[in-house]
Amino acid sequence: MNNDKAIVLAMASGAAANFRPNPFYRERPVEAAYLALRRFLADHYPAVTNDILDIGPASAERQAILEKQLRDSGAAADPKVRASAGRLARLILRKNPDAAPAVFADINNLHEAATVLNN
Repeated sequence: MNNDKAIVLAMASGAAANFRPNPFYRERPVEAAYLALRRFLADHYPAVTNDILDIGPASAERQAILEKQLRDSGAAADPKVRASAGRLARLILRKNPDAAPAVFADINNLHEAATVLNN
């Protein structure tokens, strides 16, 4: 798995996790990490449509667009983007592992993404 695919998987899973809010739980670290990554992309890579997965995070077409934008803009190679996406992937694995299957990914793919992004 390459950086852009790993980042997209983390972002898609993060977007899917946001669809399941828990009103009884005040801290939402997955949501905070996802929004932080989106803010960083908006501030440093305006060519990346950072909110494209907010609607239809499992859409292969939307994921492909985001993947291409991350690659073409250089964001996929940015260590800060990789670190932020890696943190998001690890949080999802700990706090909301059902988010990966919600975007038609296997939990092992999310483990792989976390590993790729942390190297």
